[in-house]
Amino acid sequence: MKTVRFAVIGFGNIAKTHMTALRAMPIIKRLPIVPVLDTLVTRSPDKHAAQAQAIGFRAVVATAKEAAAAGGIDAFDICTPNARHFDDAAAAVSAGAAVYCEKPLTDNYERSQALVANAAKHPELVTQLAFTFRYHPAVMRIKGLLESGTIGDPLQCNISYRRSGYLNPERPVSWRLESGMSGGGAISDLGVHVLDLVRHWFGELSAVGGETNTYVKKRKDASGQGWTETDVDDWAVIDYATASGVKGMLEVSRIAFGSDAFEIRIVGSRGSIVCDLERQATPDVHLLTGSGAAIAAPAPLELLPDEKATMGFAVDSHFAALHHFLLRLAGDDRYPSLAPSLEDGLKTEYWIDRILGKDK
Repeated sequence: MKTVRFAVIGFGNIAKTHMTALRAMPIIKRLPIVPVLDTLVTRSPDKHAAQAQAIGFRAVVATAKEAAAAGGIDAFDICTPNARHFDDAAAAVSAGAAVYCEKPLTDNYERSQALVANAAKHPELVTQLAFTFRYHPAVMRIKGLLESGTIGDPLQCNISYRRSGYLNPERPVSWRLESGMSGGGAISDLGVHVLDLVRHWFGELSAVGGETNTYVKKRKDASGQGWTETDVDDWAVIDYATASGVKGMLEVSRIAFGSDAFEIRIVGSRGSIVCDLERQATPDVHLLTGSGAAIAAPAPLELLPDEKATMGFAVDSHFAALHHFLLRLAGDDRYPSLAPSLEDGLKTEYWIDRILGKDK
C-alpha cells in the first residue's frame, strides 16, 4: 500500500495532537494510503532526538528547509507559531509537497495573501487548513439541520467560545502572548474558529465589526523571573452580518476562568438550535410546533473515530480533519465543501485584521 511520508513541523501540544491522530489512524480506519511520521522539525533537534525516535520518526532536523532539501516528503504538517507559517509553507511548496497548516494562516492578512498566492501557483498540491471544528460531530449535525430547513430560515447565530488558561498573570509569556509571533490574542487564536463556523453554516460575511481588550496587562516574562507588558488581547467581541441575512454576536475569551464553553445559539423562523461543543456531540433542537426534530447522521461522521475508539472531541476533530486530508491525497475528495482551504483562512483573517486595526 502507498505511504504518505509526513514532516511534522513543531513539537508543541498541537503537533503532538496531530501525531497522536496520525499514529492512531491506521489502527482505527481502513485507509487507501498509510501515513508515516518521517521527519520531525524542531528548533532543538538534539534535545528531542530520543523521543522522536521512540515515536517513530526517521529523522530530526532544525528547519523546514532542511526537511525539504532532504527530499522524500509527501506532506508537511505545519504546527509552528503563526509568524513562521509563511516560511514553512514556502518550504513545503518548493519541495512539491502537500500542506496541512494549523490556523490562523499566518500572523497577518498581508502575509496570508502572499502564502495563498504562492500555493495557488501549484494547484496540483493538496492543501488544507486546520479549522477542525468543521469536523466536530455536533457541527456536522447542525450543518445538516440548517440545510434541511428544520428550524426554517436562519435569523441569528450567537457564539461564545470561552477558555480560561490565560487569566493567571503568573503564567509566563509564550509565543501566543507575543503579537510579533501570533498576530493577535484571543481574536486570532479563537476568533478565526467562530468566524469560520459562521461562514461554513451561513455563507460569506458582508459586514464585521468588533473590539478587543487586554485585561491582564502584565505577565511574567519567559524566564519566570521578571515582568513584561502584554501586547495581545485576551478577550474580544465581534458583531457580524452575512450576505444571506444572518446576524449575531461572537465572543471569544482566554480568561473565562470557571466557565469554559463553546456555546452555539442559532435562531430560525421555526425554532432554534442550542449546543455546547465542549460537551455535546448532538445539538438540542427546539421547534415552535413543540414536536421533536429528527437529527440525521451526516455522511462525514465516518471521518471520526467510532464511539469505542473516541479520544475526546478535540483529538477526534483533529483526527477527522487529517483523515479527510489523507483521503484527498489519495484522490478521494468525497466531501469537497467540507475541507477548509487556505482561502478560507485568508477570508477570516481579512476581518480580524480590520478589528485589530491592522488595515489602517
